[in-house]
Amino acid sequence: MQPPHYIRIGTPGMPKVVFGHGWGRSHRDFIPVAEALAPSIDAYLFDLPGHGKSERPEDAWGTVEYAEYMARYIVGDLGISKCVWVGHSFGGRVGLRLGVQSPGMLDHLVIVAGAGVPRNVTTKERWKRKWNGRKFQRLKAQAKTEDDLIALEKKFGSPDYVMSRETGMRDIFVATISEDQSADLPRIPTETTLIYGSADTETPPEIGKKIAALVPNSTYVECPHYDHISILDRGRHQIALAIKEAVTIPGEAA
Repeated sequence: MQPPHYIRIGTPGMPKVVFGHGWGRSHRDFIPVAEALAPSIDAYLFDLPGHGKSERPEDAWGTVEYAEYMARYIVGDLGISKCVWVGHSFGGRVGLRLGVQSPGMLDHLVIVAGAGVPRNVTTKERWKRKWNGRKFQRLKAQAKTEDDLIALEKKFGSPDYVMSRETGMRDIFVATISEDQSADLPRIPTETTLIYGSADTETPPEIGKKIAALVPNSTYVECPHYDHISILDRGRHQIALAIKEAVTIPGEAA
């Protein structure tokens, strides 16, 4: 497997900040934040394996394997002993795993619209999901062509689920989307900032509040009106502020 693709923005010798993007996205999401902070950080913006320009894993990795791989590459190959990890959505899931598996490499975690714990589901919603799932399976068995199957997936599946077929990442998507990290989160010793948008329907504020209640040394920040994607652009100033508060500039008092 080829090393993951990344770009570097900032000033050598300044605190290391590593960025991990969301599912189906790339390092480009964090370029505005990294450029705004370029004088005071040394930023590494990754395409996580299977996304952007990075080769996909041979096996169906979960976030445990993603975190192991990224820690090994960041510490072993790049020689970065300490960094701030900033992760959006899927990159947030990986960041939380790093907080449990490799806390020694982390100065701080900044989780932006990250998942990793289940949403609250009413009995009505649970039955609706079960009914839709059974209907999908029944119609899937009757599908005669691949076009029929794709049309069914678009009707019943999420955009990320549909896209995972096109990118050849379906097995990894299924492996990671159902993970529940709740039992592990209390083991994260790293100071963690959690940033969520009040209008986010993919990882709504309830997810961030649940994670904040489980991670011992965490701070929860909610941005009014932002959704899952606008938290990256309109909310970039809040992300930049969290990073600035997390790093210690050489020569400045901690």
